[in-house]
Amino acid sequence: MTQRALLASAALIAGCTTSAAPCEGVATCVRLDVDGLAVRTIDQLELDLTYADHHATTTFGAAGDPMNLPFSIPLTLDLPDPPLIAVAVVAVGRLNGSLIGVDTGTTTVQQGQHASLDLLLRPPYGCTEGELYCGGTIDVDGDAQSLYRCTNQIPIFYMQCSHGCFPHYGDRAVCLGFGLCRDGGTYCGGHELDGDPRTLYVCKSFDGTMPKPCPRGCAVRGDGDDACQ
Repeated sequence: MTQRALLASAALIAGCTTSAAPCEGVATCVRLDVDGLAVRTIDQLELDLTYADHHATTTFGAAGDPMNLPFSIPLTLDLPDPPLIAVAVVAVGRLNGSLIGVDTGTTTVQQGQHASLDLLLRPPYGCTEGELYCGGTIDVDGDAQSLYRCTNQIPIFYMQCSHGCFPHYGDRAVCLGFGLCRDGGTYCGGHELDGDPRTLYVCKSFDGTMPKPCPRGCAVRGDGDDACQ
């Protein structure tokens, strides 16, 4: 996915209220209102973002410079299209390098308008390390068309699914394919067969077999001609 100019403003406004208007003067903006459940102070806020088919990460704050909750920050979107932008956020709060709070959320914002998203940092709820989860579920309140990998107790964006994600509960999620793969052909997960989009499979009876991980990604090249990059 191509990263674009996402964050034109990175100013943290401690103790901000709605009247502080962190998005003031910005054309298209999502105000992130960050609070905590048993988390009152952090020094870094890490954001993992998917928006309009793009992915980006950014960090606010610096280790050793504490920030009291709540505060609000502007998420500035500099995109020419589409008219309605879907935004999914994974927020991680750290203090002195330690993970102390996490939350996920989604919202939409129309071009030239403002929206807001409430994030409530809470102690990590313990996903299974290394496993994949669908977004938009009780496990990960993220983009329903994306996979998230549990990394250090945090569900981090992994890949977007072209045809949807399954199952919508628990781990071991995959991107859905159409189930129309050609026997003996090679396919990336989510292209004509269910699987991990960063894994190459050999089709057998419409299922993916002989999985081969693709560290640099899997390239869709046609019916049965996919390959690791």
